Amino acid sequence: MKKRLIISCILVLVLSTVGFVSASEKIFKIGGIGSLQSGYGRSMVSGAGLAVEEINAAGGINGIMLSIEWQDGGGNPASGRTGVHKLLHASGVDALIGDHSSANILATEDLVTEYGLLQIAMGSAVQVTELDNPWIVRVREADDLTSRVLINYIKDELGYENIGVFYVNDQFGFGGRDVTIDVLNEHGIEPVSVEAHGYGDKDFSAQLLSFKNSGTQAIIAYSAPTEVGIFLRQAKQLIPDVKIFQSSVGATKTSLEVAGEAANNTYAVVTYTEDNPDSKVQTFVEAHKKRYGEVPYDFFDPLAYDAVYLLAEAIRIAGTTDREAVRDAFYTIRGFRGATGLEYNVLDDGETVNELLLIEIIDGKHEVVKRVGG
Repeated sequence: MKKRLIISCILVLVLSTVGFVSASEKIFKIGGIGSLQSGYGRSMVSGAGLAVEEINAAGGINGIMLSIEWQDGGGNPASGRTGVHKLLHASGVDALIGDHSSANILATEDLVTEYGLLQIAMGSAVQVTELDNPWIVRVREADDLTSRVLINYIKDELGYENIGVFYVNDQFGFGGRDVTIDVLNEHGIEPVSVEAHGYGDKDFSAQLLSFKNSGTQAIIAYSAPTEVGIFLRQAKQLIPDVKIFQSSVGATKTSLEVAGEAANNTYAVVTYTEDNPDSKVQTFVEAHKKRYGEVPYDFFDPLAYDAVYLLAEAIRIAGTTDREAVRDAFYTIRGFRGATGLEYNVLDDGETVNELLLIEIIDGKHEVVKRVGG
């Protein structure tokens, strides 16, 4: 029932936010790309749609109204290219939000460059930054920031140096693995065990045995929501004394529901948690509940919401809808507080998220340990 409700919200959003403005008004068209059949894609739609509705209801940006149209990236580069092609050439969008898949961002870089419009990417792989493409910025933490925050805490606060890495065999997992090993090496540390898994895996006894035999004190995990939840359950049985640290995926509802009590006393780094008492966060949570009847689905909800507001700020600064002017204005944004409760500062390399929340999971809730940069 809940899934049908969310999908219905997507259809309503796609129709209502495109049709929210009159033909006589100046419209800035946003294209959205994400896996619309996944939780991440659906939450991007709801967060971005809420921001578009709020901005238009307030009269737009100096009279410039927003519309948004979504295409399904499908979680793979072929579908991503098809979706971006449609948004650029059939719909004529002025800016792009997404994808949450780094592989899709990398596969469509040439399209946004050729077309000359700003893409606000939401994948976390460091390869996105390494593109050094002025048309691509990112409203999400990069994997190297995640690794630095976690490793600094594990080494400096806990005093552990026997660190293992657990990752899923995809672009996200490979990127997380590589930057974690790089950051460990910067500290003069070699990981004691590096273990991979595939999507759909349900038995992690081999990986857990390797961690146990290597004397691992802490594990940094870059995995998928369901799989990492299963991993935590099995880890609680086989290596109960090992501390487990996760990317933001480990803080999602799916992961917590699968892990159950086994998630207790594990850690994750996030840009957002609804348990954060910050007034900006709680205002967003209440607005989301009023619009959709439920709390935000995951961290992509407020990130997509903030991405639209950052884009609106760039349009305001530029004073025009010219694509290049909007892009240049986006790079000037500093000190912008969003629904995450964090402050966005756009750097020369297109990164906007420069700090994270380290949380401990206790009884299914996120307890903020500290707010920290890398």
